[in-house]
Amino acid sequence: MVELRGSIGDVVGSLRMTRIWFALGLNDIVARYRGSVLGPFWITLTTAVFVTGIGLLYADLMHVSVEKYLPWMATGVVVWGFINQATLESAESFMTASHVLRQTAIPLPLFICRVLWRNVLTFAHQAPVLLIVAVKFHYLFRINLFELVLGLALNLANISWFGLCAAIVCARYRDLQQVLASIMQMLFFLSPVMWIPGETAGYNKILNLVPTVHMLNVMRGPLIGNELHVFSVAYLALAAVVGWTFTLLFFSTVRRRIVHYV
Repeated sequence: MVELRGSIGDVVGSLRMTRIWFALGLNDIVARYRGSVLGPFWITLTTAVFVTGIGLLYADLMHVSVEKYLPWMATGVVVWGFINQATLESAESFMTASHVLRQTAIPLPLFICRVLWRNVLTFAHQAPVLLIVAVKFHYLFRINLFELVLGLALNLANISWFGLCAAIVCARYRDLQQVLASIMQMLFFLSPVMWIPGETAGYNKILNLVPTVHMLNVMRGPLIGNELHVFSVAYLALAAVVGWTFTLLFFSTVRRRIVHYV
């Protein structure tokens, strides 16, 4: 019970240290693009080039109109990039911060907050591409910002608990980081990032078992003016409650040993 209270205290304490993980996440972005001409806006440029080139090509290959396919693919690529990078970077967050963990008594979940904030900033740098697509295809005023924020919050709630578990396990067993990367690559193909789901009921039931499908739904829907995916919201809300319950119990059993793992 003492360790459980300690693990809850670490999570709450990390969330309160906003100045620290805000500064660390921002510094990560600045350091990554230090010396470049465009800085973080290279993210915007590369996303725009990818969306334009692949969107036009795949629309033709899949025999779907550009008006229907390109908004779907553009939002899918940007949202998937956020989900994928935040998950993989969370898994390695303790290892990359090992020099800090050995010297200071900072709550460990703070490094998960740092990664998530960094990826929110990266997502924000890709927003201009989505806005241009929205203007081009005339659905800008159908974008629902409230539902987008709700979807982002649900994704952050789930990536954070999974990322904390993954960071602990990957710090102990380094090979699992490569396993996780392979799993995320498989989920990319299972999730409707580059393709539009069919209308077959049985097929849709299979998709409902894939968590990343719902993570895409709650952010893509508001971004392209579609109706809110109520089932996906409920799915992710339940997953967050169950996931954080398990994570706090797991974290409480190993929190004092993590520094020895890294």
